Amino acid sequence: MTIHILAYANSDDALIAWRPDPWQDAWIGFALWKRDVKTGVETPIHNRIPAKKGGPPVPINGISSVASPIRRCIWFDHGINPGDRVQYRVVPMIPAATAGKFHAVPAAASGWSEPVDATSDAGDGFAAVFNRGIIMSQVVSRFVQGDVTVARLKKLKTQLAQAGFPARRYLAGQARHVLLDFLARAHTRGSDIYAALYEVNDRELIDGLKAFGSHGHVLLGNGSATLATLATELRTAGLVVHERDLSKAGRSSPSVHNKFVVEVDPHAGPVRVLTGSTNWTVTGLCTQLNNVLVISRAKIAERFRKQWDLLVQAHDDMPATLKTKNTTPTVDGPAYVIFSAAKAHADLTEAEKIIRDAQHGLFFLQYTPGQSPILNALLDRSQGATGPYVRGVVSEVRESATGRIIEHGVRVVRKGEENSFRESTLLPSGIDKNGPSWAREEFVRRKFFPAGLMAIVHSKVIVADPFSPTCAVVTGSHNFSVSASEKNDENLVIIRGNKRLATLYAVHIQVIYDHYSWRAFLADGGDPDVLFGDLRGWRTGKKARDLAFWM
Repeated sequence: MTIHILAYANSDDALIAWRPDPWQDAWIGFALWKRDVKTGVETPIHNRIPAKKGGPPVPINGISSVASPIRRCIWFDHGINPGDRVQYRVVPMIPAATAGKFHAVPAAASGWSEPVDATSDAGDGFAAVFNRGIIMSQVVSRFVQGDVTVARLKKLKTQLAQAGFPARRYLAGQARHVLLDFLARAHTRGSDIYAALYEVNDRELIDGLKAFGSHGHVLLGNGSATLATLATELRTAGLVVHERDLSKAGRSSPSVHNKFVVEVDPHAGPVRVLTGSTNWTVTGLCTQLNNVLVISRAKIAERFRKQWDLLVQAHDDMPATLKTKNTTPTVDGPAYVIFSAAKAHADLTEAEKIIRDAQHGLFFLQYTPGQSPILNALLDRSQGATGPYVRGVVSEVRESATGRIIEHGVRVVRKGEENSFRESTLLPSGIDKNGPSWAREEFVRRKFFPAGLMAIVHSKVIVADPFSPTCAVVTGSHNFSVSASEKNDENLVIIRGNKRLATLYAVHIQVIYDHYSWRAFLADGGDPDVLFGDLRGWRTGKKARDLAFWM
């Protein structure tokens, strides 16, 4: 009797999957254990649901899976920290004579999984991190101690701007750390920085820029959230500041939408670049879901540095010469970089090909792509019984003329589950007071609007075939929309063949998908007690497909 177990990790989360061979009908679930490879300490992972139906709300830290078995075969460990090296094992559990009690079956336990490292480093000059964001999660309910009101949410928004506020540090996660660390290391080395930033209002990040004085060069875009006094403040600190507004009317669209910083070493020249989806705002760090990609490859950094000059020279225009230069990609080994606005949607063509060619799996996060050929290609691959495993989340946001978000929904995409994703949009909200008895109440959409906070997926990421030598990651500032391709300043980065990087992103996307798909299930009238069912669904059907992919 064998239980096969595998684990994957980025710097925030681990995904653990296991499959018994053969299955035993008597097993009701599993106790999941974690071992710290460095210390040898073994601890049980905690479950987030009670041991039986109708149980009371779980404690803040959950319940040991020894006391409340995990009734599934894929689990997420959100309790890892950068630098951890961990292993996992599962022990089958069977019901005891006393209701709500269980016995372990140690003879059938799995071995320990191969060690995994909680790190952002993917090797070959690439590193990726993520923030945690609000996404209406149970942890935010804990931060406000159950006071799930508009007034409390407004107060939270103010507190998240404070550098030392614990919830800020948690929600901003590794994204905040890497942004500040990128600036600090560049400053220590006496480097110059060249930043092109759509929106900036986060005080901690602004102070990091100001430290560079005359070694800092900043191009500010036309994002509506940027502080009105920021350009003056940075110039007073000695930085070289340019402003660019493609709308020529102070609106947020067309957008000067990049979020990149290039470090230029005084001796070696451009050495690395930071990009991704994260705006340098309090909401970009703390409430939206975002990613940060650091590329330590001189040729790519040099291309971003040249792009900064091209944008400054273009002032508030998008001349044909800029579009021509944008349309020519830069390739450095596994890295491919292209900019927008581009001719003939050249920036989208390569991403479409990656989607069409995917054989095993497609993961994605998108933000307001509209009628995007990229989204349509992903949705096409999500149809039918054959083809790759597909999991994705799309934030659909509508803004007012001034850039204020006035409507928000989320589309959850899962292969083979819906007849038509184009017409059927799921809108999961937080778990309200009518949710499962054991779940903490969360903020819902009608409370986020008046508080001026949105829990949105702002990342723009596609991962294809993460376990294959032909894997690919597509990310950057680009929303994958036609309007972004035709009108905006954007960057789009593709990295091929780096399985470690692809896995970092795939785990992140699967965590987000799991969060939203559960809330979509509840919003659609699903019975939360399904979590107390038996394990047969993991042998055949949709759960078995999930398991087969990760195994």
